[in-house]
Amino acid sequence: MEDVIEDVRIRLREKIKEEGEVLGKEFLKVDSFLNHKVAPSLLNDVGKAICEKFQKLGVTKVLTAEAAGNIIAYTTAANLNKEETNVEVVYAKKGVPSTMSGEEIRTIRSPTKKNKTTLAVSGDYFDQDDRVLIVDDFLFTGRTAGTLSEIMDALSVTVVGYGFVIRKLGSGGYERLSKEGKPIFSLIEIESMNPETGDISFSN
Repeated sequence: MEDVIEDVRIRLREKIKEEGEVLGKEFLKVDSFLNHKVAPSLLNDVGKAICEKFQKLGVTKVLTAEAAGNIIAYTTAANLNKEETNVEVVYAKKGVPSTMSGEEIRTIRSPTKKNKTTLAVSGDYFDQDDRVLIVDDFLFTGRTAGTLSEIMDALSVTVVGYGFVIRKLGSGGYERLSKEGKPIFSLIEIESMNPETGDISFSN
């Protein structure tokens, strides 16, 4: 298991060093391979690594907020399904489409977009015996993942853990989610970023 995870960590660090753009002490742009233009092979292996970490927890659904987490959720579920399970993906909608029913709705403030975003999840797609893994590209303030967890609580659905590609240390997200006592996993942990030099310091 650790070999799979460590291999992906090495590849991600190199990709971030090559293509990541430091926009500020708290903001890293990785649009060129993670959430705007994507590298399919790397993202499949990201899903494989997250799967390795959570495959023993009986996950039945993977939940994320559209659209940055979509591919990560998909590749995670696809790799979980290789273990002869039937894991599905649910994408929380940003906004409330007229076609939705049975929805749970929450509003959060985005740290990157600086505006309020409505997240809506249809309760029709969950059963009370579901075991949900929440995933996303970044763990920053933890607002998005925390809000998705609140929606699951409102639907009386169990969240078994959280998986992220990149975590920015010291931004409060880990501390916020850890209060729930559930496993939190991130492939890359960043200690600091210098927008003047572009230097990124990774945690070991």
